[in-house]
Amino acid sequence: MVRMIASLAALLLVASCAKNSDIFEDVGSRIASPTSITIDVASDRLYLVNSNDKVLYDPTQGNFQVYDIADPLAPVLLGTAQTLSFTGQLYLDAATGRAYAPNRYTANDSVKTGLLYEFNVDESSADFLSSAEETIQAGSFGMQCCYPPNRAWITSSWQDENRPIYQYVDIGPTLVFGSVPLWTTLDNGSQLTNCQATYEVISGSQAFLTRYYGGIMIINLDDADVPGSVPMDYFISDIEAPRGLAIDGTELYITGEGNDLSGDWQQFLMVLDVSGLTPDPSNASTRLLNKSSEGLLKSFVRVGNNPQEVLLTQDYAFVTNQNDDTVSVISRATQTVVATIGVGRSPVSMALYRTLAGEEKYVYVGNIYDNNISVIDIPTLAVVATVP
Repeated sequence: MVRMIASLAALLLVASCAKNSDIFEDVGSRIASPTSITIDVASDRLYLVNSNDKVLYDPTQGNFQVYDIADPLAPVLLGTAQTLSFTGQLYLDAATGRAYAPNRYTANDSVKTGLLYEFNVDESSADFLSSAEETIQAGSFGMQCCYPPNRAWITSSWQDENRPIYQYVDIGPTLVFGSVPLWTTLDNGSQLTNCQATYEVISGSQAFLTRYYGGIMIINLDDADVPGSVPMDYFISDIEAPRGLAIDGTELYITGEGNDLSGDWQQFLMVLDVSGLTPDPSNASTRLLNKSSEGLLKSFVRVGNNPQEVLLTQDYAFVTNQNDDTVSVISRATQTVVATIGVGRSPVSMALYRTLAGEEKYVYVGNIYDNNISVIDIPTLAVVATVP
């Protein structure tokens, strides 16, 4: 045992110096832990963030890539921009030829800031794939746009008493930043202080955030810049470990782990009816809700181990099961699992390929440990390509 501990210590000592050596080979232009995938069918382009989360000792190990998908089953790499590790979700502003992604890498827990990357994706420009960086909140991951027009919202897993944890950026010739304090008083008189969030989805003027410590926070985005307002209208407390989110009209889809209605611990896809949770600009506190007693719960579907993101098509909800190396396919009509598809190791991110005519053709799945992308054919619910 002593020898094992000594060997481990020696390995960590060597690894800690890797940023100044060649022990960890640079990721270069390879796919490495694909965290976020965005598709622009109008230009036949796929945009990919590779966070390279497994590399702990060399921060300059991520990248951002652009692929030509004129043939959707055989993407061709057009270029790569190097980034730090641990970059999060991607937002593409195709009209301006810019893409944005928050980065949460830090080598020091006392550092309370992260980065927002701005990539030039205008292929006609001389500085295609150049990037700029802005300082944002530490621990930033999720990024969604837009409400109001040109305003993107960024989640953060960092919190202290002086730093609000829900940020926004107004995108234009100059980026303008702001933030919303999420600490709030619930209508039962208690305080909700641990408001760290990872995933988010925006519907109209509302943002739905998964709370790291359990629950769903529902934010009225119109209250962002209103002095004295309470931006969080509702808090759904009895969802133990929520992760990915998707919304379609009045239905909110949530992946995670927790107790089902019988009290058994399950890996789930949950569907809530949030049609009655309308924005409340005059609230003096945050309304505390329970998914079951308030009649919000529409269905609770058991999926694979460690579910992560959820993606909606017209007929299906796709869920990545990170520890099973599978994707669960749930019929939205019957709320039952109709297929379980084997993909690469540790699937997390997804993107939908829809033709300009509106036909839903493929789901792209980013596999963190295999460093590749599986392409699922929607009509047959089978993997038809792996990239690279």
